[in-house]
Amino acid sequence: AVEEAQGARAPSQRFVDQFARVYTPTVIALALAVAIVAPLFLGGSWHDWAYRALVLLVIACPCALVIATPVTIVSGLAAAARHGILIKGGVYLEEGHKLVWLAFDKTGTLTHGKPALTDTMLLDQTDELDAVQIATSLAVRSDHPVSRAIATARQHSGIAPLAVADFAALPGRGVRGTIDGVPYQLGNHRLIHELGVCSPSLEAQLSKLEEQGKTVIVLT
Repeated sequence: AVEEAQGARAPSQRFVDQFARVYTPTVIALALAVAIVAPLFLGGSWHDWAYRALVLLVIACPCALVIATPVTIVSGLAAAARHGILIKGGVYLEEGHKLVWLAFDKTGTLTHGKPALTDTMLLDQTDELDAVQIATSLAVRSDHPVSRAIATARQHSGIAPLAVADFAALPGRGVRGTIDGVPYQLGNHRLIHELGVCSPSLEAQLSKLEEQGKTVIVLT
């Protein structure tokens, strides 16, 4: 991906390349003219004119311009990649100065990707310890970062997970399983909507938590 990004040329790189294709041959041609043609028509030492031609090449050759621009772009892309930022080409690197707003929608972009359990709320008359134990029992069987946060928090509290039958992951939504013959689902806002159990009061509570930037997980 980094190689592809480096291959996407920025406008400044394209300009320098086009400029160099015309300018470099012109400078070389002038240097040859100074070294060969000038002595024939103007006289003087061939050594002196060759020296002047070399001086012209050193002064006029656009090496710094031709090399510095792509090196700067590549260095910027590489530095960003080392910090976990993939910029898909020099053109986007140069356009960055025009940014006014940035929107992020991925866990780990602005966070460490290691969520932690912050709140526990009971939505009915279920015993809190039982609900927490059931949620932990489902969470420990999932590799999702949110599930791991639930499992880790409760295991540190000394809660032992229960046996779970028919466990299944619900991609993008949560997990489900059967404990003591009772089916349970542990999942996000989307799963609750799909199950048809999101009442207006529950919706209000979930929305309030989400407005605080929290990821809501519900046990049903």
